[in-house]
Amino acid sequence: MLASANEYARHRGPDRTEVHRLTDSHGFQIAMLHNLLDISGNACSQPISAYGRNDVFALFNGEIYNFRDFGSFRSDTECILPACAQHGRQTPAMLDGEFSIVVYSVGANSLDIFTDPFLTKPLYLGRWENETDFAAATCASSLKGIGCTRIEMATPNTACQIQFTSKDLTIETHSPLVGFSLDQHKENYNDWDTAFLAAVGKRALHGAQRPMVFLSSGYDSGAICLALNLQKIEYDTHSILAGEEQGILDQRIRINKAGTCGKAIRIRGLSEFDVRQMSSDIKTNVEPFVYVHEDQPGVFSDLQSDGGALGANYLARLARKQNRLVNLSGSGADEIMSDYGFAGEKFYYHSEFGGRFPDELQSIFPWKKFYGDTQRSYLFKDEYILGRHGIEGRYPFLDKQVVQEFLWLAPPLKNEAYKGAIEHFLACHDYPFERLKKRGFSPRAEDSALRRFFSRLLN
Repeated sequence: MLASANEYARHRGPDRTEVHRLTDSHGFQIAMLHNLLDISGNACSQPISAYGRNDVFALFNGEIYNFRDFGSFRSDTECILPACAQHGRQTPAMLDGEFSIVVYSVGANSLDIFTDPFLTKPLYLGRWENETDFAAATCASSLKGIGCTRIEMATPNTACQIQFTSKDLTIETHSPLVGFSLDQHKENYNDWDTAFLAAVGKRALHGAQRPMVFLSSGYDSGAICLALNLQKIEYDTHSILAGEEQGILDQRIRINKAGTCGKAIRIRGLSEFDVRQMSSDIKTNVEPFVYVHEDQPGVFSDLQSDGGALGANYLARLARKQNRLVNLSGSGADEIMSDYGFAGEKFYYHSEFGGRFPDELQSIFPWKKFYGDTQRSYLFKDEYILGRHGIEGRYPFLDKQVVQEFLWLAPPLKNEAYKGAIEHFLACHDYPFERLKKRGFSPRAEDSALRRFFSRLLN
């Protein structure tokens, strides 16, 4: 049963799969399964136990960048149980990274579940009709595979403690794990710039792998590459030219190559054959996932129908063949900094307030995209597509301090330009970008040809 339930999740950790079983004090059977992707070169087999004992176990998905704050550990996995033992429920707020963590105590018959503030690493919770049974997994399909009849997505910025007895279980939630200050008092972008550079740097240098960026002509991936260049951190880029402004992309690649970018791989566009192949691969090998936001009233996309997912799947397959295992993603920037709009103009149907931030931030916080809506859709898209190829996604725009520094910006700074903090960062360093342009990702080669055709007609 566990093998079939692991059908999609196993791709995320191709290096090793471990299964550990035990019986608790009430006679209930506990099963823990983990798929390992070794990024650091010092990876620990999981589940891990507390100091070699068999009474407390943890399973961990993701990365913790400040793990050395908790002691002399070889890897971030090793810090989890000592940190929990020392700091208890305060632990999630003290961890800096992207993570989902479950800790099971045999003696206490309790399970603690916590994630980073934005639930960047997917997590689902499952129940059976039997009130004593409970499960958690990265993929909803895994819970279906073991017979769960009630399945729900974990809630961002919330911890759960499940207490088991011989007759039932109780679930206690704690939220928010991380509190954000809404005092909009900062009159320049300096601290946001500093926080963003630090966020990119620690994600790029964590572990033994050279990072990569899926580079477009848009704001977000450009800012990540600029931050890597400024910090002299080596990296590679992968691009699909079809839907991009090619002049901007060519300039960026020249600048990046003069900086610290090694390989800059460019694909002209996906053919119809490529699109069918990528769609078939997603159908066969990627967790079935329907977006939680509406593209139009009542219209919900899935990974097989989204051009961004198809293009990312193509690039991820190529990157894996080159042994590139870490992707620095721009996910989260649109959700936090623009709401897919500017000055009240909504670029897409699903925009809530068109990117016009109010003088009283409390009146909209948290806006629907801050934790949910497209935040949830596109983060899980990244995780499931990258995970299919055993590649880890990291998200500098969702760094706690980067988000906090944006929230602290005075309303005129938030509103003076589209993604004002990113635009200022790019402009200050003469890094090319299309001002006030939000391009949807269109990886098909014929999409680009049609666009050029209609452009000639209009001009």
